Amino acid sequence: MPRKPRPKFKRPGDRTAEPAPLAPRPERKSLRPRVAVAVRLKEIWKEILDLEALGPRDDFFEIGGDSLAAATLMAEIELAFGVTLPMSILLEAPTVATLVDRVLDSIGRTEPRILVPIEPGGDRAPIVFVHGLHGQVLFARHLRGRLGEGRPIFGLQGRIVPRPGGEAENVPEIAADYLAAVRESPVKRAPILAGYCAGTLIAWEMARQLAASGQPVAALIGIDPPVTLAGDVGGPTDAGEGEYGSPGAFRDEARSIIAASAERNADPTIIGRGEDAVEQAVGRAERLRMILNRYRPEPLEARIAFICSTPRMLRLKEAANPWRKILPRSSRFYPAGKGHLELFRDRGALVARAMARCLKDFAL
Repeated sequence: MPRKPRPKFKRPGDRTAEPAPLAPRPERKSLRPRVAVAVRLKEIWKEILDLEALGPRDDFFEIGGDSLAAATLMAEIELAFGVTLPMSILLEAPTVATLVDRVLDSIGRTEPRILVPIEPGGDRAPIVFVHGLHGQVLFARHLRGRLGEGRPIFGLQGRIVPRPGGEAENVPEIAADYLAAVRESPVKRAPILAGYCAGTLIAWEMARQLAASGQPVAALIGIDPPVTLAGDVGGPTDAGEGEYGSPGAFRDEARSIIAASAERNADPTIIGRGEDAVEQAVGRAERLRMILNRYRPEPLEARIAFICSTPRMLRLKEAANPWRKILPRSSRFYPAGKGHLELFRDRGALVARAMARCLKDFAL
């Protein structure tokens, strides 16, 4: 599926990015929900049924599907699209072509769960990924089966409607909301919190709150976190208009990334939710950016590791970097790629290798 052109902005110290004019606002008609859902469903069916080829009107039961495969299919549909469907739906819609409409109808009526089971089985210390600035954890599905046998994996994705009681106004409120979801879940052991990019700040506050309640985390992992802790989430907020980090540039980049991801991954927070879903997601990202840029993390005693692209690794290791004042001396750093946008290419191979090393070093 063709991807939207993504604007490139020159980030300080990042030689992998090159300056380019801002991309024009993508047209909403480019989001093709039925096509995106059909492509993703087809991938899921082929993986479950171990098929080389699959036609849009091939019957699930006639090509090898049984009750066990049907249960697996429903679980994968919930993970991919954030909706719960009964297995009996396959009697009414036994083909990809007919099941697409059932999935789209359900997406439009429900909010995806905050805590998404990505690989729920196993008895080892569970990993809970925390979303980045754009609110989704679709990237984490690439890490299934790559972080050790028996390793449960969950993902925390941003709310698309306000929580009960109203919108969270600060990072401590967001962290408390997410911890409530974790406590109501099958996650019973001390978790490994893994924040992606700006989500590292939320994961940090979650770990701080757990420690304050006498329930320390097994470990905290930041995946390419913000580097200065001085309002730099999404770029320098004092940038001139049109420069990386300025409000207009941030919205344009966020819009391009969100639209491309929604179409490529059939993101359930976007696909099937109407023509304004992308703009609403951009607004949520912009609001989260403002909240995160007001947060100043306090020192935390825990097993902590940062997995970083080369530019951020260099910045984090500078003696004057503010992270150095709050990170324990035992903190570990793991390199992963030459730039931020490379981290989850090739199905997340770079991050998977770095995380596997980190978990081994921590004996987890």
